[in-house]
Amino acid sequence: MNTNGLVRFIVVGMVLLLVISVGMYFLFKPSTTSPPNEADINAIYQVVGEFGARLKDVPDSSEASLALLIEDRGVGIRVVAGKRVLHTADGRDLAITKGSDGKETVGVHEYEAMYLQDELEVQYDIIRHEMSARTVAGVDSNLKRLITDRLYQEFKTYADVVPGKPISRPYPEAIRIDSLQKLADASYTVKASIILMTGTQTTQNGNAGQTPVTLTLKKVNGTWLIDDLLQSPAS
Repeated sequence: MNTNGLVRFIVVGMVLLLVISVGMYFLFKPSTTSPPNEADINAIYQVVGEFGARLKDVPDSSEASLALLIEDRGVGIRVVAGKRVLHTADGRDLAITKGSDGKETVGVHEYEAMYLQDELEVQYDIIRHEMSARTVAGVDSNLKRLITDRLYQEFKTYADVVPGKPISRPYPEAIRIDSLQKLADASYTVKASIILMTGTQTTQNGNAGQTPVTLTLKKVNGTWLIDDLLQSPAS
């Protein structure tokens, strides 16, 4: 064997020994996570169960509910006494006129006019903010003590992700836990389903479908709290 071959043989051998050593380390490395604790599991079931039971007391801020509320409030363009007007969220009827550029405008007050489409978006946003405020109020009174501050801030910032009760359609009645997996001593992931109901199905002991969710729970100062919630399409 020449010198180059010997060097190559030594290098390959060293690499193999390194790979084997690393593999043996991970194979026999002691686990830093203890087995699931029955008390923790019971506490998680209780937190998730109460969270699911309280969802129906939290109004949602979904786009579907927004559209229904806009329609119910009559916000948008309509005809009054033969003239097209913009009906606002606070009940005013603003006359629609054509501006010098040919685009339709509305007089928001005596000294200012807005393009019709821009003012429509303003009115929709007013209702959207009202809905978000109601959702956050529902979270405050029903869910806040069951979730981490991180998730609470997310619900406050993006109220439309809260799986609350819609204006119409089936509403969340409960959460059924399908499986739990321990991630660390202070963290679990939970696969679950939000059970949807209508008034009729509640009386007949049925359901109106379910929405798969993945929950992450963390132990904060000795208390299990929901730290994340990921929804899948309803089935």
